[in-house]
Amino acid sequence: MTGRASEPLLLTGILGHARDAGLHERLHAMEHRGEVEVIAIPAAEAARRRLRALTDRGRDCAIALDRPARLSDGAVLHLSEGLAIVARIDSGPRLRLRPASVEAALRLGHCCGNLHWKVNFAGDVLEVVLDGPREACLERLRDVAAYAPFEVLGDGA
Repeated sequence: MTGRASEPLLLTGILGHARDAGLHERLHAMEHRGEVEVIAIPAAEAARRRLRALTDRGRDCAIALDRPARLSDGAVLHLSEGLAIVARIDSGPRLRLRPASVEAALRLGHCCGNLHWKVNFAGDVLEVVLDGPREACLERLRDVAAYAPFEVLGDGA
């Protein structure tokens, strides 16, 4: 960390990944205490090793990674007592779907997996990362709706 409030917090390495067994539980507990901040990085910027960004709580950060380090979604950039900073790679527009039941969620998730779609989960909502036109995605899901009913909530950022 830097000493003065006007200086950005310097993040020089990737400490692990939010999915890593040891980190996952620690981050989960910190999240409950409001100690996790997120830096949203557009996918087009993720290959950069040096960039300036604000966390979701307005903390100014300067990322300066060594050459072999690669930013990825869930990369833990800072971890100390009372503060964790995690990178979220924004991979573009999403189609947000709310399954009508747990059974529908399983069927819809299975279908999305078979189509090799990248899916994120936000509570009871499946967020399909769109890699083509929204209409094409909805067309692929039209037949699925008969046995896995869902509500289309719209696109997410």
